[in-house]
Amino acid sequence: MKFCLVTLGCSKNQVDSEMILGFLKKKSHVIVNKLEEADIIIVNTCGFIKSAKEEAISTILDMAEYKEKGICKALIVCGCLAKRYKKEIQETMPEVDLCIGVDEYDNIDNILSTFLNQKFSNQKLDFNTRLISSDFPSCYIRISDGCDNRCSYCAIPLIRGKFKSRKMEDILEEVENLAKQGIKEFCVISQDTSKYGIDIYGKLMLPTLLNKMSKIEGVKWIRVMYMYLFEATDELIDEMKNNDKICKYFDIPIQHISNKMLKSMNRYDTKEIIYERIKSIREKIPDAILRTTVMTGFPGETKKDYEELRQGVIDLEFDRLGAFAYSREEDTKAYDMKGQVSEKTKHERLKDIFDLQKTISLKLNSKRVGKEYEVVVENITPDEKYFSCRSYMEAPDVDGRIYIKIDKESIKKVIVGDFVKVKIIDYNDYDLYAKVI
Repeated sequence: MKFCLVTLGCSKNQVDSEMILGFLKKKSHVIVNKLEEADIIIVNTCGFIKSAKEEAISTILDMAEYKEKGICKALIVCGCLAKRYKKEIQETMPEVDLCIGVDEYDNIDNILSTFLNQKFSNQKLDFNTRLISSDFPSCYIRISDGCDNRCSYCAIPLIRGKFKSRKMEDILEEVENLAKQGIKEFCVISQDTSKYGIDIYGKLMLPTLLNKMSKIEGVKWIRVMYMYLFEATDELIDEMKNNDKICKYFDIPIQHISNKMLKSMNRYDTKEIIYERIKSIREKIPDAILRTTVMTGFPGETKKDYEELRQGVIDLEFDRLGAFAYSREEDTKAYDMKGQVSEKTKHERLKDIFDLQKTISLKLNSKRVGKEYEVVVENITPDEKYFSCRSYMEAPDVDGRIYIKIDKESIKKVIVGDFVKVKIIDYNDYDLYAKVI
């Protein structure tokens, strides 16, 4: 059978998709990139917040049109939405032929074999046979799944379950195999990377894992995503400072600055921890890039609380900042909290944060003009005018880019997938422009 898979949501979901594709290939199915060529379309969904659920439902209905027109034979929905709302999907979306939640992936061979009327071979999803879908030479390495933090607004524990680290030897084997395939940048991900190892080794083991990864031949960059500041130990910061292969890039979602809000969110960080740890990181690693995520409109957020968040964004001057309005998710503690903030106020505050960060980003980018960086050349822009690149300062998917104009000079020196040295010559709000050295 010919399968086409559409992935929605985060990088953790992308890794699931890559393992599903690898599983299908092992089962001798054909993977196609064009929807119109598929016998079966799979939609791997996100179910984290309202906007993600709306996107998932819209995408499912769009894919159903291929089935209604007789272009494909079946539509399968899997992932987080399929786990969280399986019964509702089955009852209200007859277009969907099969629904597989993330909690059923261990039994995916039996489920698909029964559905396709094929022989069951007891194969599992395997990190070592996944089909990498990110831009070469980068990929994501998921070191754990689930979460134990129980933030009062978050549905992840309901979907993904308790925090569970992978064995270190399994992760290192995966990295070694990918490095042999030419992968050079490894983006370490999970719901909480800084907690890695606590459940199976009894202590925080991320610094040890990163050190061992860096010694694998072929590994050039290691980028760590989604760390919690209260778990960002001196050992971890020192490893990131002293290890040349680890990008000096700290992805540390704080969500808020007000201690009242942080406590209500059931976050372990406090305003004091946030300020102190960020100061420590910048003192130890002056060229560190700091990225965060904040939330506006959490229940009980007063104007004073919001102003405290706003001032924190000004004070801390994050290099990168993502923001989203609070989404009221059923079965979470925050769902029934008093003081629900109006949608209008949530989004007014969200826009204000984005406008504020735009000014900060412009200021910080202006300081990078004239500086030199090593960049990985990801691809060529759709208009074929620029090479799209990233330095240690830009993470895949979430940050801006460094652009090199395609001309007679650069075309001789730049190859997609390679690393080149550049000098920054111009900038805008979120992107930089460079020339090849």
